[in-house]
Amino acid sequence: MEKIKKRYIVKASEVKRFSIAGQEDIYVSRLLIDKESVGSERMVMSNCTLKPGKRIEPGIHPCPYDEAYYILKGKGILRMGDNNEQYEVCAGTVVFIPCELRHGLENTGTDDLEFLAIFPGQLKPGVNGIYDERKKKWGKSFRLIDEEDGLKI
Repeated sequence: MEKIKKRYIVKASEVKRFSIAGQEDIYVSRLLIDKESVGSERMVMSNCTLKPGKRIEPGIHPCPYDEAYYILKGKGILRMGDNNEQYEVCAGTVVFIPCELRHGLENTGTDDLEFLAIFPGQLKPGVNGIYDERKKKWGKSFRLIDEEDGLKI
């Protein structure tokens, strides 16, 4: 039987949470899948938490970076397009966001709004702000809770 040397399984509970400085009470992200975490060249996936009553301001990802959300728990309003069309989202909702489509998310519930955010391929600088900030602060995109300065304790 072939031994697997790479990491292919990640437990979200073991991945270090990241927020942009000053936004810790708004939005938290745990990067689960990318080149650094599991060796994926064709997918990036993060477990995201938007706190009650908070919002992610509308933004746009350049092509070819479509994005998908899968809502795990909570409820909110997704705003899409230049006219800010509103869509209710809750656990079990799947959202496809084409590249270059303005989108933002608001948590309208009293509990955390938790979702998976999925991108095709590795992200280049400027595609996703929290991904860029994580790499800038840590020097890499992925860190387990028991890692300090990139070294396993």
